[in-house]
Amino acid sequence: MNKIRYFTFCFLFCSIFVASCKHNGAQQKYIDYLQAVENKINQLQESNQNQVIENQSVYLGIDSLDLMDFKQVVANHLFFFFFSEETCSPCIQQTVTYVKEVFPDYETDDRIYFISPTCPARFRRNYYGKKLLNLENGTLGMSLEAENVPFIFTVSNDLVVEKVHVVNKSNFDKTLEFLKTFN
Repeated sequence: MNKIRYFTFCFLFCSIFVASCKHNGAQQKYIDYLQAVENKINQLQESNQNQVIENQSVYLGIDSLDLMDFKQVVANHLFFFFFSEETCSPCIQQTVTYVKEVFPDYETDDRIYFISPTCPARFRRNYYGKKLLNLENGTLGMSLEAENVPFIFTVSNDLVVEKVHVVNKSNFDKTLEFLKTFN
């Protein structure tokens, strides 16, 4: 009877040990994955800094008769939030939540612009309290646009990208920290 208890104990101990090792392996793979994502994001941000954006006609909301140059908008901007129609709702919602937290007057602050060339027209007049900035060319010309990820950026008066931040839903805290740099 003691041998059966001993073997049962050994079997349970070994099972727990093996399960623990497998769990640690899965945890390490997840950590490696998160690090790879972070490395890719850093690479994208660095490669898009100092890109020159082409000046083009733009308009807010759906009023395409009220055209202005992108350069005019840049002269009075704080930052731009770019996203596509395919951007996941939690990424947009959390980013907007953080923008509202850092800038309580965000809905009336005309220096914060949202850009979404693929967003349906019915949302262009009021998207989370903002009119969308529409681009005549439908693109800024930044290589980051092809990655289909939401990002926040600033542009100099010479239309050179100064700062870029890719929104990462596995680490929204970095988005909040980035937004705080504007205060």
